[in-house]
Amino acid sequence: MQVTFLKSIVAAGAAAVLASVGAFAQDEDMSEAERVARAYMAAYSAADFDAMEPFMAEDISFSDTTATGTDDPDGLNLEGRAAAMELLHQFEAENHPIGLNFEWDTVFESNNRVVFMGRVNATYPTNEENRVFVWSSAQTSVLTVVDGLVVRHQDFANYPGAEQGLVDADEL
Repeated sequence: MQVTFLKSIVAAGAAAVLASVGAFAQDEDMSEAERVARAYMAAYSAADFDAMEPFMAEDISFSDTTATGTDDPDGLNLEGRAAAMELLHQFEAENHPIGLNFEWDTVFESNNRVVFMGRVNATYPTNEENRVFVWSSAQTSVLTVVDGLVVRHQDFANYPGAEQGLVDADEL
């Protein structure tokens, strides 16, 4: 793994997220589903899980069937806002993410499904001064939005192909 690669993808990812969220948030031709999905994903990208909650339907289905390290061979499958929030808060308490820093190369909406295709460039604190841990992988997320709420959140990541390592924090 090359640290230079990680630095470049995290920097590009942060710039892309800011540009895409800002540019599309004001697009009047955007569907309600896409506006809701982009706001939800901006909070997800920032690892601001509490900001995601108001966009979740009470009966949201939250899954990542590509997730490794679970007791379920089908990955991660949760039903309900309370279960999804519990998982996100547990992830936050255990890993202390600085941000998930998604970089979406492609976003489109069809039939109330908003598809985000690109990368996750997650950053985490370390015990080393001025260093962060970066975990980067190809990722696709699909959100189904009904009546202004996310009713289904599906993540698909290339866990085995992830790049990871330590990076100087001031070079991100």
